[in-house]
Amino acid sequence: MANQKMTDWNVTLEQLVGQIGEEVRGSVDKYFDFLQKTISSHPLSGTEIGEKLKDSAQKNITMARDYAHKLSRAKDFLEVVPIQTEFMQSQLASFGEQIKSFGETYTKAATEVLNTPLRKVA
Repeated sequence: MANQKMTDWNVTLEQLVGQIGEEVRGSVDKYFDFLQKTISSHPLSGTEIGEKLKDSAQKNITMARDYAHKLSRAKDFLEVVPIQTEFMQSQLASFGEQIKSFGETYTKAATEVLNTPLRKVA
């Protein structure tokens, strides 16, 4: 009898934890959706640098969302470590790509400015 009650309690607890996990994931998704909508309506759109900023922000949001989903499904610390390692590696790679892309854009803009003839001010 005591074993049955303990089993029932464990099942109920697991269901509750699962339900809370789903609610947290839903809240995280709503937050990231809000961030993506905010980024997509940013006033810098239409410029090359503005578009690159928006693209980078959206990629970062997507990566963070995926990380949060994977992390929320980890059952113990041993599952967290590879998830964290993968996330950090992807963040560093993404950061390197973004720095290179922004550097190219700034170099292009600076070259255009330097090659533009000066106008006489009357």
